[in-house]
Amino acid sequence: MSKDDQIAFETALFLRAAAVETELRRILDARPLTGEIARPERLMAAMRHGVLNGGKRLRPFL
Repeated sequence: MSKDDQIAFETALFLRAAAVETELRRILDARPLTGEIARPERLMAAMRHGVLNGGKRLRPFL
């Protein structure tokens, strides 16, 4: 892999990871989304813990 390809790959990976992280945080926010009545805080906390903890960010890029 050339240096330019490596930089392009790392940039694309960083941008995709940032976009996924932003969307996950939006979806898993404690505040109800449009059309929802409520979000049980304990359930949302457990979901955030399982999804937002590190080590699970390569799949969206693939």
